[in-house]
Amino acid sequence: MKRINHTLLLFTIIVIEGYIVLATELLAIRQTIPYIGSGTDTVSIIIAAVLMPLAFGYQYGGQFKPRKIFGHYVTIRKKLVLNILIASSILLIGMSYKYMKMFFVWLPQIGIEDRLAQTFVYSALFLVLPVYLLGQTVPLVSNFFSKEKLSQITGKMLFFSTVGSFLGAILSTLVLMSTIGVHHTVTLNFVLLAMLVILLSKNKKSIAVIYSILIALLAMSFNSNALLRKDHVKKNNQYSLIAAGTLTNDNRLLKINNNYSSQYNDADDKLEYIEFVERVAIAPIAGANPPRDILVIGAGGFTFGHDDTNNLYTYVDINKDLKAIAEQYILKEPIGKNKKFAPLPVRAFLNNTDKTYDVIFIDAYLGGASVPEHLVTQEFFQQVKAHLKNDAVLITNLILSPHFNNKFTRNIDNTLRSVFPHVSRHIIGENYQLWDDSTTAMANTIYMYRHEDNYNAGHIYTDNKNTVFYDKPKKLTP
Repeated sequence: MKRINHTLLLFTIIVIEGYIVLATELLAIRQTIPYIGSGTDTVSIIIAAVLMPLAFGYQYGGQFKPRKIFGHYVTIRKKLVLNILIASSILLIGMSYKYMKMFFVWLPQIGIEDRLAQTFVYSALFLVLPVYLLGQTVPLVSNFFSKEKLSQITGKMLFFSTVGSFLGAILSTLVLMSTIGVHHTVTLNFVLLAMLVILLSKNKKSIAVIYSILIALLAMSFNSNALLRKDHVKKNNQYSLIAAGTLTNDNRLLKINNNYSSQYNDADDKLEYIEFVERVAIAPIAGANPPRDILVIGAGGFTFGHDDTNNLYTYVDINKDLKAIAEQYILKEPIGKNKKFAPLPVRAFLNNTDKTYDVIFIDAYLGGASVPEHLVTQEFFQQVKAHLKNDAVLITNLILSPHFNNKFTRNIDNTLRSVFPHVSRHIIGENYQLWDDSTTAMANTIYMYRHEDNYNAGHIYTDNKNTVFYDKPKKLTP
């Protein structure tokens, strides 16, 4: 019986370690989104900062032998405990909501403004060493197994380690982040790290055990609901950090991943670009009979079309918590009966419907680093175009350079025009300065396109073939 308990304990340690490493990787990706975005470039750096140290950890752990280190004899058990305590201490700073916010505010102040550089610095400081130390767990634990049937034991260890990784991938994202929130999922990691120390320690009242429990308690404090409420955070799920608050002028603001998304007040005032789009695209059809079908991609605070009680709106957004937050904190009332919410990924929604719309408004780009890469491609815009009725209107809101002064702005413009010929472009606000050479000045940029089936895009005038005398308007006045 004692032998069975010993083996079960060892496999439990391996499963927990596998969970922690995978969950740490996913939590790092999710928690950095408000600061560095969610692009494949930043994600690849974080994944690399986990995989390579993990490999080196496996290699070093397999070679470690008990010996004196700084005058103290370190056994396999002590090495395991020490590794976990060091990893916990570093992750406490690198994974906690309180200190992550401070860290990413501090980086630009010391001249590190590039988001890839920020990702590299974060990963180097807070992920590499902890993962390297935790990666030593499986080969170190293997020393406690009988040397007989080594291949069989190795296979079992790899199996249970993979089971832990599987749970870290599935349980942390699909269950925990969406129910208890990202911040409490982080705290759970530290509770599990403390459990590892307790399981490995012969003396359950040792300094190591007390220290591991202290770190877990500090993690609870640094990721507490009270701390998030101080920043007006209403939800911190697997998709977004959502904050909502009221300014002194009674404007209610919604922030998603640290970007302003919506504004509303009792006078029905909204963000300037929303009011512009409503004025030119919605007001003329406010009383349409039959009602028009309007698709809004990127729900935000559901302020777009909120006053329109006639037309039929479908809001699509991957974040299912937005509707409840918008109704409680932004609109202060439920969305109208003529409106419905589809909490789905946009491209999945479009793939699974043949419905066409009179107006499609794409407002899913928060600006800064928060640009969904899969929603700026030619294929995506072609997918959207296929859902436009004849004579329908497409509108997009993007945060771009008003004067095309960076590659992102130029390439977005090129991509849109490749799908929507003769699209119009409108700069909202007062940020358009023709002689400004800044590559970072950005403004809300509205693209509008009026769709026609079998549209003739025309041709180009040349000196050799010039038909302008046929094409130009015959009347100069309406």
